Amino acid sequence: MRLKKTIFLAVLWGLMAGSAWGQTYMETFKMGLDKYKNGYFVDAILDFDKTIGQKKDFADAYFYKALSYNAIGNFGEALKFFNTAIQFNNKETEFYTNRGITYTNLNKNREALADCDTAIRLSNKNERAYFTRGYLKYLAKDNAGAVDDYTHAIALKKNYNDAYYNRGMAYGILGNYEDAIGDFNRVIENAPKDYRAYISRGMAQSHLKKYKEALQDYDSAIAIKPSYVESYYNKAFTEFEMKDFVSAEADYTTVITKQKDYVDAYYNRGLTRYEMKKFEDAESDYTIFLLKHSGDSKAYFNRALCKEQGGKTAGALEDFSKAIELNPSYVSAYTKRADVKYTAKDLPGACADWKKAAELGSKFAEAKLKQYCK
Repeated sequence: MRLKKTIFLAVLWGLMAGSAWGQTYMETFKMGLDKYKNGYFVDAILDFDKTIGQKKDFADAYFYKALSYNAIGNFGEALKFFNTAIQFNNKETEFYTNRGITYTNLNKNREALADCDTAIRLSNKNERAYFTRGYLKYLAKDNAGAVDDYTHAIALKKNYNDAYYNRGMAYGILGNYEDAIGDFNRVIENAPKDYRAYISRGMAQSHLKKYKEALQDYDSAIAIKPSYVESYYNKAFTEFEMKDFVSAEADYTTVITKQKDYVDAYYNRGLTRYEMKKFEDAESDYTIFLLKHSGDSKAYFNRALCKEQGGKTAGALEDFSKAIELNPSYVSAYTKRADVKYTAKDLPGACADWKKAAELGSKFAEAKLKQYCK
């Protein structure tokens, strides 16, 4: 289960050039800066345009114009003006950092990584460049590298909550759950209302089988933001691990009530209901899940199990066959379909499935072949 992480575009102040330049364009530039700082981004762009008209090689005007475009979500235009700013001043670390963030928002991660590398070469005190590069490494599944960059960012900026949070996520993927919990603890100390940190700490606690602590964290997240369904979803997951199927079913139902298109909740509620022997209800949940994920062989397999338990032999065979069609190496689907065929007195069909499963490495199927298929 994954939580989305966010890169926040920090507002950069004080990159104004020296006083040797003429006041006319500097006054216009300062007007634009004031508007930018107060959130009037479109008006700020107009002032930066005027500044550029007065002094075409003024890199900071292009830079703040790019930041303004970033702020209104126009990343393509932002990129264009970051490029121009760098053309006029290729030694400013923040120019590369912010262009790197823009590349990230445009899903151009290779270019973003190159910019972060350049920003860090220009200044090894640039915590945002380390943070952004850490995020890019996380996206590239280089979680050890991400941890290293987040650690650099934290060393440069005390109480850097986003870096602690993202490092905790990377630690979790690496299986270093105690370290992850330590980082989430730090986030919660600095920001007691950060519901994300409670959820993520709960997930780490659950991996360590500290289920009571995990449930407390999910409840804390729910108290802070009752509308956020991930809290209920992860709480239900932990309850399932505890074999508290009644509570898990109730929490998955809450997720579905709050967000009807959360199809993974249907899948997991189906698993839960199967354990509760609510086979028809479980079958219905898998059917809803398959409306969106018609290529999921495991869902067909699980629905087949429900149908088998409900005495729906033809339906079970159909779903096992669909699971095999989607995944021809699905050993369990062959062995279960063989069992259903054997019960239905289709011995040749059962033997054919056990034979295929045995060819795929199933010792169980091999034993069945020797016992029944001579």
